[in-house]
Amino acid sequence: MLSLFAGPAGRFLASTMLKPLPQPFPKTPEDYGMSYRDVEFPTRDGLTLRGWLINEEAAKVVIMSHFGYRANRFGYQLKYQPRLSKPYDKEIEFCLVAKRLVEAGYAVLMYDLRNHGTSDKTELGVGTGGKGERFDVIAAVEFVASDPAMSGKPIGLLSYCYGANTTFFAFQEDAELFTASGVKALVALQPLANGDFLKGMKVPDAVYKAAERHYEAHSGGYHFIAPIVEAARFVTVPTRLVQARKDPYANMDKIAAIHASIQAEKDMYWLDEPTHRFDGYNWFADHPRDMLDWFDKFVGSG
Repeated sequence: MLSLFAGPAGRFLASTMLKPLPQPFPKTPEDYGMSYRDVEFPTRDGLTLRGWLINEEAAKVVIMSHFGYRANRFGYQLKYQPRLSKPYDKEIEFCLVAKRLVEAGYAVLMYDLRNHGTSDKTELGVGTGGKGERFDVIAAVEFVASDPAMSGKPIGLLSYCYGANTTFFAFQEDAELFTASGVKALVALQPLANGDFLKGMKVPDAVYKAAERHYEAHSGGYHFIAPIVEAARFVTVPTRLVQARKDPYANMDKIAAIHASIQAEKDMYWLDEPTHRFDGYNWFADHPRDMLDWFDKFVGSG
């Protein structure tokens, strides 16, 4: 009986990972008491990304890269999640994290990855697990390094999940850029490949294989399990890797392998309280010291 539903179920699951959910921005940084300006900047492969540059007068800056598919630069909104595949029952507002950074003296660039929010779409309009999106992190760094109000300021990278994958691939693409642009540190929260997420959900093997086939056929040939362990080897800045220990979807062996792969100064920081993966995405809003200590050590002293 399962074989009758494996194909449709697999295609549905793969589609949720290929097609980002359209979600508006119900608030702007101004609603959180933060000054900002709308910005846009080009990628090396011809797209335009859009975002918010907050508190630009600050002497140091953090670039935030959101997790994909179910979010944009604003966050994760419940009412826009599919009824049949809603993994979490709370809102996530990344501006609350940005607020903590601003209070600590940072400027913040929040932007939409390609195919998300108001940034341009690719021809296929699909996510690629971070591999194709590597040019987005590169573009964000190039923008900060060249913007008249930001040039010369030390940079930290705060990268969530899909955004963490993307950041690893960006270092693999052009590690020299990060050094030349003044990137000093990375906080990477819960990197995760699409295939590992489904394995963590314990979907039946037949459904998993159907999802894998559909994903690779419709993503432009990208692999279901993106090679993030290999890419992490190219990171050149001090990196705090953050992971909720009770996250049921993560492959903890893969997290350990990512940490081992990073050649720069590094720290494995476990979150013991969260019981859901998405609790980790909310963590820095209520517990900012876990990220601020790392940025203050390496970016704040820049």
